Amino acid sequence: MGIFDSIKNAFGGKEEAAADQTVSPSQMLRDAGIDTEGLRFGFGAGSITVSGDIADESDRQKILDVLAGAPGITRVQDNMVLAASAPAEPVGAPSAAGSVEEASGGAEAEAAAPGENSEQRTYTVQSGDTLWKIAEQMYGNGSKYMKIFEANSDLLEHPDQIFPGQKLVIPDL
Repeated sequence: MGIFDSIKNAFGGKEEAAADQTVSPSQMLRDAGIDTEGLRFGFGAGSITVSGDIADESDRQKILDVLAGAPGITRVQDNMVLAASAPAEPVGAPSAAGSVEEASGGAEAEAAAPGENSEQRTYTVQSGDTLWKIAEQMYGNGSKYMKIFEANSDLLEHPDQIFPGQKLVIPDL
């Protein structure tokens, strides 16, 4: 405490500045009635990344809305995954979320899976998906993402550029 602070306090001017209270993203979501178990957050300059498992799409939208309304946040990166779509699916089995489908591919399917019938797996890209995440779901190993990229080179220009709604062929390993 300096001499001017001593004089100020002696004459009754002892006012403390209001403490800056920062609320964590988890607390903001809990205050909004959202379960935060399993969610993880990353921070950047004016941005927040949220990842983890969620129960359904309505939870996703609530989480994104709450975080977008946080002071100082200009961008929210969504890396959340529906909990029902997390386990890898056996070959030819559709998932509960409907993202793995059977498709008849004719000659292309034969070239992708010689010696098997003409059916192949496909995956419809969801918001927040990456090829790494899809490879983890389909193969149990995210580092196999280039197999998916190579099988879809006619549709994809770069492995980091996939968009919701795209149907990707999931080749057998």
